[in-house]
Amino acid sequence: MPPLLPFSLDALRSHAIFVPPASTSDDGWELVGPQPSYDGLPALKNARLVVRDRDLIVAFGKEIRMTSLSSDGLELRGTSVGGYKTLKSPHLTFTIHQLVLNPTGRMLAVVGHHQLVVLVLPRAGLSGSAGGEIVCRSMPVDQFQHSPSSLTALTKVQWHPWGEGGNSLWVLASNGTLFEYDILHPQDPVQTFSLLPAETSRAKSKFSAIDPLSYHATSFTFGCGNADFAPLMVYGLMANGDIYTMGPVLPLSADVPEEYLGALQAFVAERMDEIDDMEVKQPGQEGSAEYASLVGRRQMQEAWVSAVVTQCSSDSEGEPSTPSTSPRRRGYGLPASPPRSERLPPLPGFVRVHPPHLTAAGGPAPGAHRPLARQGPLLFNPAPQEVGNGDDVDEQSATDLTILHAFGNVPEGQDPGLGINVLAIAWSSGRVDLGIEPDGSEPRWITSRDPAPTNPILHVVESVLSSFPTSDLDAIALNAPAFVKDPIQSDVVYISHAFGVDAVSVAPWVSQLLAGEGHLSPSDVAPLVKASPSKPVVGVETFCDVTLGYGLLALASSGQLATVEMDVRVPDWRLSAPKSAPVPDKNSESLLSTPFEVSLPGGDFNPKAAIRKAPDSHKALSAISPEHITALRDAAAQIKTRSRAVEAASAKVEARLDLQVKEYARQLAVLRQCAASTSALRSAAMRSTERAEAVLQAQDALGDRLDAVITALMAQQRPQIGAVERSWFDELYRVQARVNGARGAPGFAARLQVLKEQLEVVRPRVKAADAQAEEYGARQLRPLQAAVGSRGDELARLVRKMDALNVRVDGME
Repeated sequence: MPPLLPFSLDALRSHAIFVPPASTSDDGWELVGPQPSYDGLPALKNARLVVRDRDLIVAFGKEIRMTSLSSDGLELRGTSVGGYKTLKSPHLTFTIHQLVLNPTGRMLAVVGHHQLVVLVLPRAGLSGSAGGEIVCRSMPVDQFQHSPSSLTALTKVQWHPWGEGGNSLWVLASNGTLFEYDILHPQDPVQTFSLLPAETSRAKSKFSAIDPLSYHATSFTFGCGNADFAPLMVYGLMANGDIYTMGPVLPLSADVPEEYLGALQAFVAERMDEIDDMEVKQPGQEGSAEYASLVGRRQMQEAWVSAVVTQCSSDSEGEPSTPSTSPRRRGYGLPASPPRSERLPPLPGFVRVHPPHLTAAGGPAPGAHRPLARQGPLLFNPAPQEVGNGDDVDEQSATDLTILHAFGNVPEGQDPGLGINVLAIAWSSGRVDLGIEPDGSEPRWITSRDPAPTNPILHVVESVLSSFPTSDLDAIALNAPAFVKDPIQSDVVYISHAFGVDAVSVAPWVSQLLAGEGHLSPSDVAPLVKASPSKPVVGVETFCDVTLGYGLLALASSGQLATVEMDVRVPDWRLSAPKSAPVPDKNSESLLSTPFEVSLPGGDFNPKAAIRKAPDSHKALSAISPEHITALRDAAAQIKTRSRAVEAASAKVEARLDLQVKEYARQLAVLRQCAASTSALRSAAMRSTERAEAVLQAQDALGDRLDAVITALMAQQRPQIGAVERSWFDELYRVQARVNGARGAPGFAARLQVLKEQLEVVRPRVKAADAQAEEYGARQLRPLQAAVGSRGDELARLVRKMDALNVRVDGME
C-alpha cells in the first residue's frame, strides 16, 4: 500500500490532477487558429473546476479528470501526489470552457464555444485514487442548433433548481434566445424564449449607429424569493448592460415547493383584495386606463396561479392529465416522452406541475393562452458610476448577472423576514454594480387588457471595483468576470476574473436598508486570489464539507491551484456591546461645550422679615432684649449666605469669561490654520492647472507635428490612387464581406458550413426513415423527399455561388 500524505488544502495544490497534459500542442494551435469573430464583443467565461461532495472534477482542453478526496490522506506514487481518472466520451471533441453540475450531482454539463454535451457521472467513490479511464454515457444537446460552425455562441448554461430530477437544462445563446432542454430527450428544446426584440429593423450596414453590444446576450439568471413571483422571473443581460426580464417562466416538468405555492396563492389573493379596497376608498377610478391595466394584469396573474394550483389538486386526487398530441419537433423519429405515471414521484414537500400553456407532454394546452411580454431594459436610477480599470471605460462590456437573496445581519432568535433581492452586474473592466428593484418585476402578457408595460426601475446602490494588477487594455478586453455564490452566506458573492478572485459582501448596507437607516455603509470588498495576466484564472469553486472544510479553490490556466480557507461568520449577539461614541479630537473640541449655569440659593431673601419677628419692632427701641439679638442674627445670616452665593456666581462668571476669551483665541488659531491650508491648496491647484495647460499645449503641438510627419510619409510611400482603382478595391471589399462576413454577420462560407453540419445531423435520421420506407405510403414519403431535395438544391446553389465568387476573386487578384 503506498504511503499516505495527510489531507490538507496546502497538500491539495500538489495533486496530480492539476498537472496539465504532456502534449497540449493541439489545444494551443486551436486557440490561435481561426475562430468565429465577434468584433468588440465579450470574451467567453471559464469555469473548469467543479466540486461534488468529496469528488473533484477538472477540465484541461478536451479532457475531463475526476478524483475522490478522502480524509485518510493522499497517496504518494513516486513524485506525484494522488491520482485521478479520465472521463471518456466520443462526443468530447471540442475545447471545454465550462463545467456545470446539476442539482442532484449525477450529471455534468460540458460547455464549449458552440457545443454542449451532458455527461452522466460515475457514482461517488468510483473515481478512486488509482489512474485509468472511465467511459461515461454522454448525450449531445441539440446538435442541429449547437454545431461547431454555429453562428451563435453559448454564453450561459444553468440547471433549473426546480427541474424534475434535476433534468431541466437552460441554455442562453448570444443572439438572446433562451432554450430549455429535457435531458431525457436532448435533441430538441422543450421551451424557447427570446430575450431580445426582433432584429428585422436593425441596420446591417458598416456605418450602423446601433451598438452591437445591445444585441449580444451574455448571461441570465432566475429570481429569488419566498412568497411572490420573483422565483418565476428570468433576467437576461446584454453586453452593453441592458437587462430584460420575462415571466412567469417554469420548467416543463417542475417540482415546486408546496409551501411556496401556498404563499404565492395567498400573495395573489392579497393583491386582489387591494383592488377591492381601492374601489371602496377611491371611487371613480374604474374608468381610468391605469386602473384597467392594473386590474387586467392582476386578474391574469390570478388565473395563472389558479391553473398551476389546479394541477396539484388534480394530481392529488389521481385524475389523469389532459391527453394531447406530442409537440412537433424538427428531427425525425424522436421518441415520445414517457408518461407521467412512469416517472418518479416528487420528493416530500414538493408538487409536480407544468406551465399552464403547455401539457405535461409538452404540447399546446387547450384554450387561449397569451404569450409572455418582454419587459425592459431596466432603467438605472441613479445611473451606475462610470469607473473601471484602464482608460477605455466606455468600451467595457457586461459579462455576468446574478441575484443575491440577502437578509443582512439578523440577530439570533429573530425572524429574518423575506429579505431583499440584490442584483449584481459584472463588467469586463472590473466594475460590479449592485442594485435593488424597489417594486420588483411581475409577470405580464401581451394582451389588450394590459398595455405595453413600462420599463422596471433598478436602484443602483453602489459600484465597487475589483483590483486588477495590470492596466493592459488587451488583457482587460479578454477578461470575462463571472459570479460564484457562497454556499453558506447568501449575502456574499465571489467575482472570478482573469486576474484573480474578489469577495463582495452586501451585508453592511442590506442590514441598514432593512432597518430603515438613512445612511448606507459601503459593501465589504476583499481580494482573495491574485493571478498573473499570462496565467489567468479559469475556474473557481466554493465548497463546504466535513472533510474539505469551508473554503474556495481557484485554478489557473497553467494548472496552479490557489486555496483559501474561510471562517464561518457566526456573530454572537448576546455578548455584543453597543457601539461606543467616537472620541473627538481635543483640538477640535469647543471650550464652551459645557453648559453655563449660575444658581443662587433657593427661598425668599428678606432680612427685614427676620427683624420684624423681634418684639415691638414697630416701636422705638428703648432696651435690647435677647429676642432682638436673635432677630439681628437671623438677618445677618441671610445677608452673609446671599453675599457668599453672589461671590461664587461672580467667580463662575469670571471663569466663563476667561473660557470665552480662550475659545475666541482657539477659533482665531483654527481660522488662521484653515486660511493657510486653503492658500496652500489654492497655490497647488494653480500650479497643477498651469502644468496641465502646458502639457495640453505641448501635446497639441506634438500632435500637429506627428500629423505632418505621417502625411509626408504617406505622400512619399503611397502614390495617389485613381477613381478606377478605388472602385475596384471597394468591389473587392464587398465581395470579401459577402464571402467571409462582416461585423458579426455570417458570410457564404459560414452558412455553407452550418448547412453541412445540419445535414450531417439530419442524414442519420433520414436513413433510419428510409429503412422503414416500406411501412410508409407515397403520401407520407413525399414530404420527406421534398425536404431532402430542397436541402440538396439549396446546397448545390450555394456551392455554385461559392465557385463563381472564387473565380471572381481569383480574377480580381
